[in-house]
Amino acid sequence: IMEDSLATAIQPHFIQKVVYIDSPMTLKGPTLRGDGYDYDLISILQDYKTNHTNVISDIIKNTIIKGEAYYDQDAISRGFLFKDNKGRIFNLNECATGVRSFSIIQMLLDSGFIDENCLLIIDEPEAHLHPQWIIEYARLIVLLRKTIKAKFFIASHSTDMVEALRSLSESEGIESDLRYYLGEEEGESGNYFFRDLGLDIEPIFASFNKSFDKLEHYT
Repeated sequence: IMEDSLATAIQPHFIQKVVYIDSPMTLKGPTLRGDGYDYDLISILQDYKTNHTNVISDIIKNTIIKGEAYYDQDAISRGFLFKDNKGRIFNLNECATGVRSFSIIQMLLDSGFIDENCLLIIDEPEAHLHPQWIIEYARLIVLLRKTIKAKFFIASHSTDMVEALRSLSESEGIESDLRYYLGEEEGESGNYFFRDLGLDIEPIFASFNKSFDKLEHYT
């Protein structure tokens, strides 16, 4: 789907839209890497004009970020803005990075982009988030999967995020929708093999625990 070097790539019939969320910093503008993913996300957030009522979007606005993000088309004030629940308006890129993280999901929901045919690829969603907001982000992912049937491909280095996804999916009765993979280096080649773990979370936590080994080594 993503590699230009592939001669052919068959797109799954159940995935019609894909968005890659690399970082909340994306809203400041595309990076110099030239991969185009930043342009794609910004274009999606700018171009979709319709407003879709959604209970999960309301959760973000009313209980998490206490406000609403949107794209202003006005020629003078054009850009991504954030209006808090007191009516104050800020440049979204001057808000906390955590607010930007949730705002991206909120705007994708309000635009109607996220649906059962959408795949969201999210790199380290826990980055820049307060530990309590990591749980909130995981809850949103689980609720979007349960209610809308959106698809997710997530890379994470956070035990909090992985455990929250597992626990919340179990409590919502959709744990069977989860699948875990563990990246393991193949010798010293620099290549990684992703081992399919099914629903077994223990090898992931064993890998994360290496940080405690490192701390013990230094202390």
